[in-house]
Amino acid sequence: MHLASFWQSIEARRQAHRQRYQPWLGEVPVTPSPFTVVIVGAPGVGKSTLLRQFLAPVAVPTGSTPWPVSIGTAEPPVLWTDTPGWVSESAPMIQTALANADMSFWVVTQPDGSPPALHSTLQRWGRPVVKVINLRGGEPPALDPPQGNIIATVAVRLCPHPQPLRIEWPDGQVAWRTVTLPADITPLQTLWQALQPYQAAIRTVNQLQQMARQERQWARQQAQTPIPWAPVLVKSLVLALSPSSWMNGLLSLGVDLVTLVVLSRRLHLPFTRHGINRLLAALVISSVTASWLGDGSEFGALMALGQGLWGGLTSYGVQRVARTYLQQGLTWQADGPDHLLQQIYQHLTPGTWFHTWVASLRQLPDDASPS
Repeated sequence: MHLASFWQSIEARRQAHRQRYQPWLGEVPVTPSPFTVVIVGAPGVGKSTLLRQFLAPVAVPTGSTPWPVSIGTAEPPVLWTDTPGWVSESAPMIQTALANADMSFWVVTQPDGSPPALHSTLQRWGRPVVKVINLRGGEPPALDPPQGNIIATVAVRLCPHPQPLRIEWPDGQVAWRTVTLPADITPLQTLWQALQPYQAAIRTVNQLQQMARQERQWARQQAQTPIPWAPVLVKSLVLALSPSSWMNGLLSLGVDLVTLVVLSRRLHLPFTRHGINRLLAALVISSVTASWLGDGSEFGALMALGQGLWGGLTSYGVQRVARTYLQQGLTWQADGPDHLLQQIYQHLTPGTWFHTWVASLRQLPDDASPS
């Protein structure tokens, strides 16, 4: 499949899945926003300087409040967000900016003095991060390959810097001069040009990961309520009083179906076609065994008691199977976000930054967030 067609297909299925489950998840459609890049880093590493040089001649306010400062560019439409240096007081503000962003530029110095809390926050965030090393003299460091959600590392010089230069003459004499190395952000500009065609794909993967996380959290939250005992008691009583084996089977199936519909409404989770064979198998076993027990009517009250107990047990079992299915059914189906992320992972070329990033998303916990 052509690359553009593949991503169009993934996005169309994601949109269809989202529209289908909005009534269940209680989500409100969000107004589309431009691709957003947030600049983060420790205090004084050059975040505002980087943004000012990167967006020149667009004016960028520096050292101003209130933070964060957002600036939009038209071609391509991108919203750039400058944040204050990471300290405990500004951390919540930066986490909010990250929650609304598609990508981050993480500005560091050499050696890297970033707070560990910022590093761990970016890892939990999971979205693409470009690590920008602001050189302040010395030799440029060896750049690390893509790892996790750090998709690239570039070294730039944000301010002119005096650099001693050793000169050795043919007669063996050595002289030293001081040269001024100019500011240079060309590596970052080149990288950004290469990343621009991937903006739509990056946003699609970010949204799929967020959907998968929200749906699993919602399913677990709704499933915390205990299994209701009313269907168990009703089915026990109905089977105990049933006069024949075929009636046992029909009544067992009917009570179970009503129970499943009520359970679906109570948990605010839909049934889907994918994986429903587990639920159907539980219904068949429950109905067949109920009919088989009905053949022992010559044992009288003892068999009636057994039918009642078995009816209660199967009702409880069907609810347990249904609960598991409802918790996972959102992502089991063919258009579920987990399935789509798996397809993207298999489609990408191994060893590329995109493949490495999507692989890292599969290892994130469901409760991962910038906070």
